Amino acid sequence: MGLTRFPRGISVYGVPVMPSAGMRFDGWWGTSRFVDYDDGSDSNGGLEPTNAYKHLQTAINASSTNDVIYIRNREQDITSTDPEYIIPASTTNWSIAEAKTHLSIIGASNVSHIPTEAGKFAVYLRGNATATTGPVLDIQAPFTLVENLAFHRGAVTSGGLVALTGNSTSARAMASVVSNCLFRMYSQTGAALYNVDNWWISVYGCDFHDCKVGVQMTGSSSTMRRIRISNCLFRNQTAASIDKNIYFAGSGGQDITIDHCDFVGEIPTGGDNVFISSAAAIQGTIIHCSFPADMVEGTAYITANGFTQVNCHQGLWTADAGSGGLVGS
Repeated sequence: MGLTRFPRGISVYGVPVMPSAGMRFDGWWGTSRFVDYDDGSDSNGGLEPTNAYKHLQTAINASSTNDVIYIRNREQDITSTDPEYIIPASTTNWSIAEAKTHLSIIGASNVSHIPTEAGKFAVYLRGNATATTGPVLDIQAPFTLVENLAFHRGAVTSGGLVALTGNSTSARAMASVVSNCLFRMYSQTGAALYNVDNWWISVYGCDFHDCKVGVQMTGSSSTMRRIRISNCLFRNQTAASIDKNIYFAGSGGQDITIDHCDFVGEIPTGGDNVFISSAAAIQGTIIHCSFPADMVEGTAYITANGFTQVNCHQGLWTADAGSGGLVGS
């Protein structure tokens, strides 16, 4: 295959999926596809780094169940005339249809958390300048993996950066994973990462930098269940930019776990790093994180029923209503 734009190969969680010796591993069940915004072309086949697509949506549309899409970071532009973001090909932002199950989208750079010099190091996806409503990336396919990516809103004023758009009638967006991603300075309506009606959502190792709401989980026509937010960093550099870092709302949920997350910087203007508000009970909740001198507050019923555990280092737990004797450390 020769020298490629991925000279050191590609690995996920340290496991090589495309060795640097020129051999490619396509996976057991799917096909690997490649996106190179600088040097690719949508007329290419997209199955080799040297024959990559230009646009991510082209790769998504060409993909089938269990496929993996690798996105190369932009080339460094020393003249500073290129914004170095990756933007959609059309006036609409990216979307993954419900039929594209088990699709993985992975940035080929492992430094997605670098918030400056966007694109030189991270794989930075930015919304189209004319797309004002809807998310930057709309995930409707179940069992989707999004990893090693950074997101910028572009012109989006509602809908968030990444939306896991579920419903109560199908498995849409269910059991999706967002890992090692950067969500930066989303200050508009909605949340940087927005989940509606989905079960088994995992958010792991992500950075939320000055987002009005970092993660919002809402039960609309269904409850939220088996949600896990783990090892994430919520950085409140400017208090006025933050309302709540994590927000649970809607028709209730079960087995919500927020563990080993750090909340640093200014206290949010909304007063809470984690805000649980629901028309029904939030049951089986585990919160084990590190907080500044702030509180985790529940404004509706938070029922312990023998399963709720709260362990908030350097923090305070209060509950406006609910049973179970919730006590913080």
